[in-house]
Amino acid sequence: MAPSASAAPGPEACGNFQLAASSQCEIRTSGGCEASCEPVNLTAACAGKCEGQCNASATAECDVDCSGRCEADCQVDPGSFDCQASCSASCKADCSGRCAAEASGSGARAECEGACKASCDGECSASCEVTPPNADCKAQCDASCSGQCKAEANFDCNVDCNADCTVNLQGGCQAKCSQPEGALFCNGQYVDVVGSLQDCLDYLSTLEVEVNAHAEAEASVSCAAAPGSSSSAPFAGTGLAALVAGVGVAAARRRKRS
Repeated sequence: MAPSASAAPGPEACGNFQLAASSQCEIRTSGGCEASCEPVNLTAACAGKCEGQCNASATAECDVDCSGRCEADCQVDPGSFDCQASCSASCKADCSGRCAAEASGSGARAECEGACKASCDGECSASCEVTPPNADCKAQCDASCSGQCKAEANFDCNVDCNADCTVNLQGGCQAKCSQPEGALFCNGQYVDVVGSLQDCLDYLSTLEVEVNAHAEAEASVSCAAAPGSSSSAPFAGTGLAALVAGVGVAAARRRKRS
């Protein structure tokens, strides 16, 4: 019998970081990379690690209040209503006010807001993914409000979990920066790659995320090249060695120009 093919890498290869085809990702190295390993840039990675750690139940008051507003919005144009987008937007709208009351200092508030918003994205995604887009307004709003109200109920727990996580993750981020392949950031957030970077890049390719090395960029790799860009060279499917080589060429060209 022929040996079975190994399973393709899944989201766990990228630390369960939430990614989409529109994500903007880059590989950063050395000093500029280490400067990016600050708590506010670690919240998305920690959201995946904190997922499932907080299990407070949503309140009935939140659900009733949310459902009324959500269904009114949905009825305006049911065909274009997006459960996850509605849930995340409503949930995130409360993050600033909550964090202003809970955290002192701009840095602490920014970290708190990052944790709050990452929790909103995670809870909304989990709640809405089982609801088909063509479901009626009640079904979509039930899912949307379930995610929003669960994130609200677990606000304190998620912020505390994120704070503990960032302390531990910061050192790992800086360590990745010192390695030849560098550290991966998507949408400005550090991606805590589990295992090999190549596995994570392979997973990105399954999302049809095009990986390009930009010679004129800060030794970066974009996971969604700008349309019509002529300064990028595609590395999708060529392996990590070629990807790192492309980044090295970009760095060498910068040094030569300076």
